Parts: sequence; C-alpha cells; structure tokens
Amino acid sequence: MKRIIFACLLFLIAVSCATTQKPAKEEVDAKPSETEKDVVVSEFILGVGDEVELTVYRHDDLNKKVRIPPDGINTFPLIGEIHTKGTSIHQLRGKIKESLSAYLIDPQVSLEITSFKGQKIFILGEVHSPGVYQVDTPTTIIEAIAKAGGYTLDGKYNSIVLIRGGPEKPELKRLDLKKTFATGDLSQNVFLKSGDVVYVPRTFISDVDRFFKHFENIVRPLAWTEQGILLGDRIDEEVFHGRIDVSRTPIVISPP
Repeated sequence: MKRIIFACLLFLIAVSCATTQKPAKEEVDAKPSETEKDVVVSEFILGVGDEVELTVYRHDDLNKKVRIPPDGINTFPLIGEIHTKGTSIHQLRGKIKESLSAYLIDPQVSLEITSFKGQKIFILGEVHSPGVYQVDTPTTIIEAIAKAGGYTLDGKYNSIVLIRGGPEKPELKRLDLKKTFATGDLSQNVFLKSGDVVYVPRTFISDVDRFFKHFENIVRPLAWTEQGILLGDRIDEEVFHGRIDVSRTPIVISPP
C-alpha cells in the first residue's frame, strides 16, 4: 500500500503538469550534480513467476521450460539445481553453460524468456497519457514512455527521473535519453522493475536529491487516507518553488 500511495503522489505531478497553462520554464542548473550516480546498463532480472526456455543445440533431451519458483531454485537436466531468481538471462545462460561444460564439449546454450509475470510501472509527468501501466514483457524506459503516448512538447527527455525502491529507501537516478537517441548510448535505456516510477519533468533536473527533498516537504503536511491521497492542485510549481497552500481544494487520488 505504501508503494501505491508513493506512486500515486507522483501521479498528481503528472496531472498538474499537464493542466498548468504557464509556459515551460527555462532549464536551470544544467551542470550535473556531484551527488548523481552514473547509470550503467541494466539487463532484465528474472523474478518469481517468470518462465524461461532452455535449448541446448543438438541435445533435445536437455531442453526444458521452467517457471521461477518462490525459492528461486530450478532443476535442469543433467546439471541439477541452479539458483535462477535475481539473475539476468545472460548470467543464467553462463551458469548453465559452465555446468554443462563438465559433460559436453563447448555446449551451445540458448535461453529465452517465454512468459513474464505482469508488473505495474508508473509513467508520470510530461507524457501524453500518464498513469499506471501493466507490463507483461521485459520493458525499457523508452518502451514504457512509448506506452504512455510519448513525450509532450514540454517534456525534458534529457533529465528523466527514475524512482525505485519505494518510499522507505527510494533510489533516484537521472537518465539522459537524449544521449541514447543521439549517440546510441543504451546505458541510459534501463529495464524497469515492478513498482518503478518514471517521471518526465518540465524543467531540467540536475540534482535529483534536491528535487525529491522538495517533493517530500510538500507531501508530508498533507493527508493520507486508506481511500486515497488528498492533495492540492498545481503541485508541480510547488515542487520547484516550495510554495505550499493547504487551503486549495484537494483532489483524491485512489490507489489502483
């Protein structure tokens, strides 16, 4: 419930950004913050309920389709048990190939995801259709934004914020998809995990920690209920300028 409430709070930013009629703000503080961490390419990580199919060239008896169980351990022909949960396809393929090498000469191993457990992601801010999206296949940020109708004219796709980990210990990163489109740098186009929040801002955000601190200062004085979150409108301006007006008519955002 906390994760849903946390994401719903950000959903209001998207609604407010879409309805505010003021011209787009100028980019500010474009120099990258020292607190920002470089983003490395993120391969899709297997989780409970995902299904993978193993194919070993010229060894049909070793082929097998498995679903990741809660304990994260699957049994494969000839090589026995392997820990699958929390590993990438590339890592798992390497484990299987290494184990098979004890019995076969240079085994040719293919491993594919055949079924992906549906997960919810949140695409918010300056996109045409912000909201909660159910994904059934491994999805990158670019693919997720496309699901939300793409950027608006005000969207700064060189300063996208990825929020991961929930409200207790959120991990925030700024991604530059402009670099991906211009140079083919795929390190910015990370795979998303269940519960991830992707926020496309209206202005350039150079310091995501400062951005989130402003956001927290606005959220804490407002009321949270089991039915939803009570928030005032135009919260996008308040995030950047710190103006809080609790007298405004609240909007109820119900959790999905």
